[in-house]
Amino acid sequence: MRNPIENLGDYNKAREALKAVNGCWETLYKNIGDTAVAKATPKLLFKGGSIGASIIAGILGVTYGLYKWNCFLKDRRNKMENEPALKQEFADAIEAIKTEMETESGTDS
Repeated sequence: MRNPIENLGDYNKAREALKAVNGCWETLYKNIGDTAVAKATPKLLFKGGSIGASIIAGILGVTYGLYKWNCFLKDRRNKMENEPALKQEFADAIEAIKTEMETESGTDS
């Protein structure tokens, strides 16, 4: 005669699960592990994807920052190389304006 034990809670669930796999503990543990992995996988994939996307965004940000820094240094180097020529051009322009003003003031007198 069969006497089901219904008031044992989780023990009863474990006993019934063990009975469903013909008393094989290894199969029961494998089923429990597979279920746990199946439940945890989406969360782990989302975390991994988020971390991966953050790392890629950080790498791209650093790369872009280094690119802009390199452009700034090249521009600065070009300006420093052209500085003597620009100073000479500026001095020539000032000298031209100065002589023009002197000729105008000489004709006004």
